[in-house]
Amino acid sequence: MNVLALLSAATAASAQAATGHSPTEADTSFFTVWIMGGGGIGWVFLLPIEILSMATLAAIIEHFVTLQRDKLVPPDVAVELETLLDEDKHEEAAKVCAGNRNYLTNIVGSALAKRADGYDSMRGAAETATDEENLKLSHKISWLVLFGNLGPMLGLFGTVTGMVMAFTVIAESKGTPSPQQLALGIFTALVTTVWGLLVAMPALGFFYIFKMKVQRLTFELSAVAMDMVERFKNAPAKVK
Repeated sequence: MNVLALLSAATAASAQAATGHSPTEADTSFFTVWIMGGGGIGWVFLLPIEILSMATLAAIIEHFVTLQRDKLVPPDVAVELETLLDEDKHEEAAKVCAGNRNYLTNIVGSALAKRADGYDSMRGAAETATDEENLKLSHKISWLVLFGNLGPMLGLFGTVTGMVMAFTVIAESKGTPSPQQLALGIFTALVTTVWGLLVAMPALGFFYIFKMKVQRLTFELSAVAMDMVERFKNAPAKVK
């Protein structure tokens, strides 16, 4: 008996042991079909997709919570920083940036670190820091793209394996196999496909929602940061 036949036999035996049904009696309960992938080895293919679905849900919830303007830039920090810059307390402003790491303070702090070199150096540092902060947020939400692409691939792997198992039953059967004998392979094939799509659709859909939100937030916050840097436009460079 080849490896695929052994897989089919193991599936049938595992399903029988778990459900108390004979190999020709397919358990069509919700738990067996949708959670266990038809029972037996089907769960081995379904488990990674189920874990991926939980990771996708966790990422979506986390992004809803953290991708907010007040989370990226606490209002009290922004007000304090603006007040210090208005009063030309640059050293204190630099300390605020160092002690409160967020989107705004990372940009302004990078600019303040170059204030001895003049406005052009400050602006260059701010632009570099802005690119870095935008890249961080892009990487943060890009996990959803990975989940959205990986889900259907895992589902396809289970689908192909399930169909191979079903056809192995046909090849090994001395007569015409009953539908119940093919049910385990079919369960594995179809359920993993459905689960893969259930991961992909929300993951990719929410990725584009968060992508547009990140673009809007970075546009607004980078404008605030660069406005603070503009205060140094006419300031002379300090002598080293």
